[in-house]
Amino acid sequence: MITWPNMLVTEVARRRCILFLGAGVASSAKTAQGVSPLAWKDFLTQAANLAPTAHRPEITALIHSNKLLLALQAIRDHADAGDYQALLDTCFNNAAFIPSDLHKTIFSLDSRLVITTNFDKIYEKHCLTASTEGFKVIPYYSSSLGDEIRSDTRLIIKAHGSIDDISKMVFTKAEYHYAKENHSSFYSILKALLLTNTCIFIGCGMDDPDVLLLLEEVRITANPKRPHYALLREGSHSDFVKSDLASAYNIKALEYGPDHSDLVTDLETLFELVDGIRAIS
Repeated sequence: MITWPNMLVTEVARRRCILFLGAGVASSAKTAQGVSPLAWKDFLTQAANLAPTAHRPEITALIHSNKLLLALQAIRDHADAGDYQALLDTCFNNAAFIPSDLHKTIFSLDSRLVITTNFDKIYEKHCLTASTEGFKVIPYYSSSLGDEIRSDTRLIIKAHGSIDDISKMVFTKAEYHYAKENHSSFYSILKALLLTNTCIFIGCGMDDPDVLLLLEEVRITANPKRPHYALLREGSHSDFVKSDLASAYNIKALEYGPDHSDLVTDLETLFELVDGIRAIS
């Protein structure tokens, strides 16, 4: 079980904590038939079949060597554009996926700012139907992002875009570079948020190059006594990786497990602690 730091509980209770949701949150959803969204490598393996036969061995080798962004770039460059878009719609725009207990527990924490790199709309669908407060979903390229952050509105910030606009999804290596060059103001805002708020990474592999670069810059500026936190499944990361997260990025690992379902239990415990503080306040 996770022993939640008192400081972190207080930050969540006072809504000064940002929740950063990764692919692990999306993969917890299921259809009525029990089918979950494809994991990142499984998606790439399926997408590789869209490339011409001659290129598939090289793309497969890239996937096996964990050069995932480069593998997807190769797929994107060589696949038929219509087939590629159809696969994205199938994987990330499937209304049959039902929000999981993990989605619902994250929602119950009632963070004002949620950032996600997920393209799907599973979490926001739950928020928009379950909330009485009202949510706005803001993509990284929105010119109103700065104004919205200064408001009292609860926001879901889509750091890599949404399946609603495939042309602006940040998915391949080239798209990463394009977004950083043409939407630098978003990365400045994201850096400011990481400097001024505690962040909990949930369902994140902690290998997003954009996020790690910003965290490295923040680490140089910020007080290391006020870390960010990553919820990691027990045994999923070596001691060396956890030590590197702490020293290079000021991220403290909080381990749950051994099963993924244990994360929901731990977050429910966090909610009880947070709810107690909010009730007193």
